Amino acid sequence: MMLAGYIYAALIVVLVCFQFCMALGMPWGHLANGGRWRGTLPPYMRVAAIGQAGILVFMGIAVATRAGLLQGWPGWTFWVALGVTILTTIANWATPSPAERRLWGPVTLVLSITVITIAIGGSTAVSSG
Repeated sequence: MMLAGYIYAALIVVLVCFQFCMALGMPWGHLANGGRWRGTLPPYMRVAAIGQAGILVFMGIAVATRAGLLQGWPGWTFWVALGVTILTTIANWATPSPAERRLWGPVTLVLSITVITIAIGGSTAVSSG
C-alpha cells in the first residue's frame, strides 16, 4: 500500500507542477479544461490553475496519510480525494480534447488505481478523523 501512496504522490507532484506552469503562462491550455483554450490560459484561468494546484496538494496529503506516508491529516479527507480522483479520471477520458485525453487519461487512471488500492488496503496511519 505504501508503494501505491508513493506513486499517487509522485503523480500529484507532476500535476501540481503542470498547473503552476500553466499559471505562469506556459502555452498548454489545450491540455486542460477540455482543451477550451489554445496557448496561454486567460488570466482568470491562470488564477484557477493555482487553486487547482492547491486542491491537488491537499489530495496528495490526504492519500499519503491514508497510505501511511504521513500522519496527522483528518481521515475523512482521503474519501474526498478518492471521489475527486475518480471523477477527474472520468472527466479526462470523456474530454473533447484528444491531447488532454491522451496525456491525462492514463495518468488519472493510474491515480484512480492507486487510490482504490489504498482504500481497499485500509489505513496504516493513525488518523485523526
